[in-house]
Amino acid sequence: MKTGQYIILRDASRVDLSEPFSGRSLTLESRRVLEGSVPRIDIESLDKRDLVELRRDPEVVSIAPSMPVKLVKPIASEQVEASNQTGATWGVTVTGAVNSPYTGKSVTVAVLDTGIDSSHEAFRGVKLIQQDFTGEGNGDGNGHGTHCAGTIFGQVINGLRFSVAPGIERALIGKVLDEQGGGTTEQIYRAILWALDQGAHVISMSLGFDFPREVDFYMKTKGFPVDLATSKTLENYRANIRLFDKLAALASARNPLFQGTVIIAAAGNESNGKKLDLSCCSLLPRKGYVAIA
Repeated sequence: MKTGQYIILRDASRVDLSEPFSGRSLTLESRRVLEGSVPRIDIESLDKRDLVELRRDPEVVSIAPSMPVKLVKPIASEQVEASNQTGATWGVTVTGAVNSPYTGKSVTVAVLDTGIDSSHEAFRGVKLIQQDFTGEGNGDGNGHGTHCAGTIFGQVINGLRFSVAPGIERALIGKVLDEQGGGTTEQIYRAILWALDQGAHVISMSLGFDFPREVDFYMKTKGFPVDLATSKTLENYRANIRLFDKLAALASARNPLFQGTVIIAAAGNESNGKKLDLSCCSLLPRKGYVAIA
């Protein structure tokens, strides 16, 4: 019987925590007496029979196939000179951050991206806590994660401010995308749990599902026609969206402080359409998440 890789979201508070968890798993507090919901992610190879049995397990909250994700690449635009009057870049000025009394002081932010160049002068004085979920090791071989971190909490350089929250002193860097900007939903789920465990107030993600790659996989590897490949990919996408929802709900139930955690996901820059109406999009934002364009 054919098997596939599946992501299983479990509520670990429903199991006997005196025994170690089997397989690859991640918990918020696996060594302490637990109260309330405790999200846990496992990855297993399952066939259809396994799936039927798992869905009957009261510990299992959601199941989804692992899907590819990719970074949301910035759109090229004309260079804009920094304002001599404000001493800040255009982005900091237009958002109003330059005039805000809030600088991010005492806030812990998590950036889930391609990693970070910790030696960059923009991060001097900031405590960076790095965790690699790709297998490449810490660091940033792409540059996108470093760019995102810089726009969030980069320090003033030569009198020029280019970040919205230069007062941030502690940042969590979850490397979930490799040098080519690719990753999997498994890595995202694990990184979110890690960031919550580390006390993140804000979790930032500039990435999205690699829908075309998933369709291509089913066509070339499985021999599916394009309509069936698209249908299967949509099914996998919806399963992952449901898992994201369940993960946010479990995290909120486990820790009331999660109510103060903002998870921000970039909506994407992939469309070239100039007249698209996105105001009615039913999938953005999801409960527990904020989508920005």
